[in-house]
Amino acid sequence: MEIQKLILYGAGRRCERLCRMLRKTDVEPAALVDSSPKKWGEEVEGYRISAPKVLEEYRDFYFCITPEDGGTADEIRRELQSIYHFRPENEIDYQRAMLQIYVRTYAGSPLICQTGKETDGAEEESMLFDCYNGLVLGGVEAWTMDLCQALIKDGRRNIFIISDKGTYTIPAMLENCILSADIDHRERFLESTIHSLIDVIMKKMPCKVVTCITDEVMLAAYIVKSYYPDKVEIISVLHNSNEGVYREYMAFRDCPDLHIGVSRDIQNDLIERGICPEKTASMTCPFFCEQNLRRSYSEEQSMPVRIGFAGRLEYYQKRMDLMLKLIAELAEKKVDFMMEFAGAGSAQGEMENFVLNNHLDEKVRFLGRIERTEIPDFWKRQDICINMADFEGRSISIIEAMGNGAVPVVTQTSGVREDIVNGFNGYVVPIGDYHAAAECIGHLAGCRERLCEMGRLAHDAVYPKSRMEPHLAFWKKVLYDRERGQEWRELR
Repeated sequence: MEIQKLILYGAGRRCERLCRMLRKTDVEPAALVDSSPKKWGEEVEGYRISAPKVLEEYRDFYFCITPEDGGTADEIRRELQSIYHFRPENEIDYQRAMLQIYVRTYAGSPLICQTGKETDGAEEESMLFDCYNGLVLGGVEAWTMDLCQALIKDGRRNIFIISDKGTYTIPAMLENCILSADIDHRERFLESTIHSLIDVIMKKMPCKVVTCITDEVMLAAYIVKSYYPDKVEIISVLHNSNEGVYREYMAFRDCPDLHIGVSRDIQNDLIERGICPEKTASMTCPFFCEQNLRRSYSEEQSMPVRIGFAGRLEYYQKRMDLMLKLIAELAEKKVDFMMEFAGAGSAQGEMENFVLNNHLDEKVRFLGRIERTEIPDFWKRQDICINMADFEGRSISIIEAMGNGAVPVVTQTSGVREDIVNGFNGYVVPIGDYHAAAECIGHLAGCRERLCEMGRLAHDAVYPKSRMEPHLAFWKKVLYDRERGQEWRELR
């Protein structure tokens, strides 16, 4: 990237961070522009803000759109191309610009050059797992802790989890495995955060760093790897599949040595976006599932059909707004149902008000967050698992539900086709189509014998994928086999 020929568009907080980092290099942006006349003539970190018309002088330059909002960025992108004739291939993603500036900033820095003094001197390679956002029991964090415990039980040493300095309840086996860094969650890519993470990683070289998002851990690991390529390897697990995640991930595409998607859909999406197939793999996260399903169903027409959702109660991604429309349609169709929500989120208050105002409180219950140990019992009392999300990576909630015999009625998000055959062991409906979901639920409510049949088929489809043993074998190949061949990529 030619930073010397870089135009910055947008004078908000992200632009301020970028300019602050540029001040530490020997280059300056060619221009900083903003569409708001109120900002023209003001300065950001000593750089003067200009009106967009100055872009006529810089049509062959690279440009970086700094606003975080996707809609605003798209509008600016159209303006740059249609009015000022900037070429799309000249756009530098904000994340990628930050990545390259950081690598430049740390070239020859004392922190990077002190590796001989800073490392713990361990002969055996360390495995560092990224839990940057803390050790709350989210899906990624639960998977990380389960895998780390499995590796330790298998006799592996030097297993560590990078996290912040929060206070968490963790398994006793992992108490001495947490590497706490000074992480400031209020602002992304702060130099103090990167500095702390670099220090943590360097002390554990040689190491493999397993990241789960494009965060400061990946950036810090890449900075260290840039100077010590034989001592750091980055393995990136991609848990989500929406376009915003892919855009940010591709900005960091040079960082990982290996890209692992939690579904084959994600793996294929990465390959379509230019990631070398030989550097990709897919996996299924293990989960608790009994070999022999033991449960009952609401087979009598006199009983309400039981519907469950487990996850975050949010409008974004999880589409609780569609869930409310689905509930209203089921009530209008006179379907006899009971729906339970296990989870919490910003939409919960409005959802509860909707239920009360529409006199549906006898049909809908909000349980709040429940313990992981309660999840199997939650799903065993549900006949149907509902999910109306716009996107998922590979919803662990859906496959946990299937493992406990709940019939899935879900939108066509990443990975569901690997587990669900439509009309055989569940139903897959188009994204956003709550009408189709209501039709499927109504059909099951009217044909109760199908609940038991499809629920058992759902269990049988996912049980082989639930076991930790093949998952552990996959990760032992990834982490410890220096001659990875085709066969390890096919382990699931």
